[in-house]
Amino acid sequence: MRFRLRVMHQMPYAEIMRTTLDIDDELLLTVKEIARQRKMTAGSVVSSLLRESLQPKNFQLECRNAVPVLPRRPNGPVVTSELVNRLLDEDE
Repeated sequence: MRFRLRVMHQMPYAEIMRTTLDIDDELLLTVKEIARQRKMTAGSVVSSLLRESLQPKNFQLECRNAVPVLPRRPNGPVVTSELVNRLLDEDE
């Protein structure tokens, strides 16, 4: 089931603009949970996440030995040779 979200926006030069968006259930639940944690409205969270995702990404890809190194995720684990070897061993 998909939820329909009505969005109202006050344009500085016009009347309130209404837009209907179809949002997948799991996304809406996630937005509502984020809103609860941050003590914000769901609409504010959606606006914030959209604004953030639409910003141009300004990063340069680092290369080591001509191999591109992917940027590390915030709060992500450090990938070491030991970790890679352990994960490879688990697959066997």
